[in-house]
Amino acid sequence: MRAILTAHAETQVQFHHLDPMNIVWHGNHADFFEIARVALMEKLDYSYPQMEASGYAWPVIELKVRYAHPILFRMKLDIVAGLVEWENRLKVKFEIFDKETEQRLCTGHTVQVAVDKSSLEMLWETPEVFRKKLEPYLR
Repeated sequence: MRAILTAHAETQVQFHHLDPMNIVWHGNHADFFEIARVALMEKLDYSYPQMEASGYAWPVIELKVRYAHPILFRMKLDIVAGLVEWENRLKVKFEIFDKETEQRLCTGHTVQVAVDKSSLEMLWETPEVFRKKLEPYLR
């Protein structure tokens, strides 16, 4: 994955993640992505409380998931999040791996946009506060 910045997160599949077929329900992959996205934003020093304090919300406006292999109960996962676009929106690509075998199980991405919390207007450019956080990684 080519990315400006990446972060890893780990989790283990729990019973509540499963569907009646005893594999992870397709909608739960977004939850796994979120774990890694939180790690990515924290690595950037722009956590959700910091986003809110800066006056911006960052809603997800697009989610794509590509399922390659079933994810099973008690499987330990390594989730990688990589920031690949930032100028006008945040596009984060994800890969989920079986931690033990290193097999890639799933890929996907999310797109988020900045919204001014006071006016609820979507911004067409990434706010300066985020650009400043990203500067050390662009050198």
